[in-house]
Amino acid sequence: MAKIKVVTIGRLYCSGGSDIGKMVAEKLGVPCYDREIIEMAAEKSGISMADIKKYEESVLNPLKKSINFFSPPDDITERIFAAETSVVYELVEKGPCVIVGRCADFILKNKVKTLNVFIYSSLDKRRQTATSEKHNIPVDEVESRLKKYDKKRGDYYNANTNKKWGAKASYDLCLDSGTLGYEMCAELIAHAVEVSK
Repeated sequence: MAKIKVVTIGRLYCSGGSDIGKMVAEKLGVPCYDREIIEMAAEKSGISMADIKKYEESVLNPLKKSINFFSPPDDITERIFAAETSVVYELVEKGPCVIVGRCADFILKNKVKTLNVFIYSSLDKRRQTATSEKHNIPVDEVESRLKKYDKKRGDYYNANTNKKWGAKASYDLCLDSGTLGYEMCAELIAHAVEVSK
C-alpha cells in the first residue's frame, strides 16, 4: 500500500482544525496550507482577495452538479473553486503536506494517497473557543456565527463534491478535539501517517 502523502482536514468552525493542521505538519516535518491557498488562487485567477474571501465559501447554484473542469467556469464561485483546485494540485506536486479545508479530500481523490480527517467538537467547547482571545467573538454573537460558518462550509463542500460535509463516511478519521485536545488529535493523525509507510 502506498504511503499517505497528504493529510486533508475538514473542520467545524472553532473546533481547532487549523491549529491541529499546523501541529500535524510540524510533527511530520511538512508544510501546512490553509489561508495561503486563497492568496495563491487570487493571483492565479485574477480575482481580488476581497472577492475571494467574500465568495469562497458561498453556495453554488444547488441545481448545478460538480464543476466540469473541461469547460471554462462562468460563475465567480466556480472560477474561485477551479483556481483553488489548480493551486492544490500544484502544492501536492511539490511534495507531502497538510491541507486545511478547500474540499481537498475531494479534489485529491484518486490523485494521491490521502488521509482525510474531520475535526469536530461539542457546541460548548466551540463556544469557549469562539469567545477566546484568538477569535474574540462577542458572546451574544457566538451562536449565530457558529451556525453561519458551519452552514457556509457545509453548503460549499456539498455543492462542490456531491458528498456530505461532516458525514463519517466521507472521511478516514473523525476526531473530537474538545474531548481529545489538540495535541492528542495531532499525535493520532501524525501516527496514522507514519505507520502507513
